[in-house]
Amino acid sequence: MTLYDYITITFISVGAVIMLLSANRTKRILNMLPTNKLRGKWRGLSISMFVFFIGYLFVVLLVILGRSELLEFLSGIIFLLGSHFVFIVVSSGLDSFKKIKEINQNLSDTELKNKELERFAYVTSHDLKAPLRGIYSLASFIKADLEDGQTEEVQDHLNTLLKQVERLENLINGILHYSKIGKITVEAINLNLLVHEEYEKYQNLNNVKLEIQGTLPTINGDKTQISQLISNLLNNAIEYNDKKLCQITISSEEKPNFYEISFEDNGPGIPSKYHEKIFEVFQTLAHKDIHESTGIGLSIVKKIMDKHEGEVKVESDGKLGTKFIIVCSKKLK
Repeated sequence: MTLYDYITITFISVGAVIMLLSANRTKRILNMLPTNKLRGKWRGLSISMFVFFIGYLFVVLLVILGRSELLEFLSGIIFLLGSHFVFIVVSSGLDSFKKIKEINQNLSDTELKNKELERFAYVTSHDLKAPLRGIYSLASFIKADLEDGQTEEVQDHLNTLLKQVERLENLINGILHYSKIGKITVEAINLNLLVHEEYEKYQNLNNVKLEIQGTLPTINGDKTQISQLISNLLNNAIEYNDKKLCQITISSEEKPNFYEISFEDNGPGIPSKYHEKIFEVFQTLAHKDIHESTGIGLSIVKKIMDKHEGEVKVESDGKLGTKFIIVCSKKLK
């Protein structure tokens, strides 16, 4: 054999050793992969590496025997398999990266949900205790009055107690509505029809006027959840309005990748320092003795938009009127 043959044998032998080591390391990767599908792909890579190792040994043998014809033929096969092998490596790596990214995203979502749950539990327990304390106090007053034979204030105490019970029931219902906002079922939603359906609930109120400017778009989303969102925004505008005539104007603007749906009212407005707070669970700016609100309506709106990969914004100078802007993606999956 010539010096060239010895150098060739050395290169091929080193390549064979590297391939064998790679196959061994692939087995270690198998134990770290999360799904059988990914493990199957990497197991196939390990087998391919072993086949390459055998092929390298054949090439070394052919160089030693001087079988140039078979060497050229086998080299062609190895080059073909090599390109296919690289393709499989890239594909498997890409699939693994996507899966790992998905797992990391799920972990991040879980961590975020756990933090949200902790805060939700804290706020819920605080707000539920308030009416319960009121009920307990009123029951004590009624008991004391009856024992002393003073029945004049019992009726007033009973009426107040019933209001506290109603408030507690509304809080519980609000919690149930909030907790039920889960996965969405995407379908085409005609906002014009949906808004009119929700507005029909308020048409018997003479002090409420709804105006739709232009034609609202058809969006993709969960019809039940979007219906709840519209209902909450209309109810919020009507409940907190301090004018003789509650004027609600709904309009839309199309952007390249999303729609902006605006719900504008002529109410008292919301100071800028509260623009974030109003979307928190059980947060209401009005005194609870004046407005029997759970403070969860806008929290539901925000959660629905989060589920729909959109957002809700508020514009108000805190003096006259409030505009809620719903940003809906055109490419919701």
